[in-house]
Amino acid sequence: MTPDEKTQLLALLEHQDKWCREAEARDADGHAVRFDDDTAVAWDLTGALCRLFGWRRACELFSQMERHIVGKRRTLTWSMSDIDIDAMKSLLDFNDRADTTFDVLRERIEAMPVWKSRSKTDEAEN
Repeated sequence: MTPDEKTQLLALLEHQDKWCREAEARDADGHAVRFDDDTAVAWDLTGALCRLFGWRRACELFSQMERHIVGKRRTLTWSMSDIDIDAMKSLLDFNDRADTTFDVLRERIEAMPVWKSRSKTDEAEN
């Protein structure tokens, strides 16, 4: 996850009323909608990732986030697509658990490490 991606995710899930459970997204009436629906006003964790970054990038982020949000590490015996989907399911389960509060979710996202590229200045010094 890049610093910008983390900032965007935290901004989208800024308030508790922008977060939902049991659906990838909800409209203002509380009805379940797709993450990319124009009427969506709240998202679960995976729906927010898909909304912001698209399916392909979200799949890459699922595995990274699962490790830090849920605390799971994957073995490489699975195919990459299976790992991504399994990580997504794990994040969905975490999002929908009774003991997962909005504050817990925000704290875990805020604690996520971010990828920082080395600047040309850093490279020139080495």
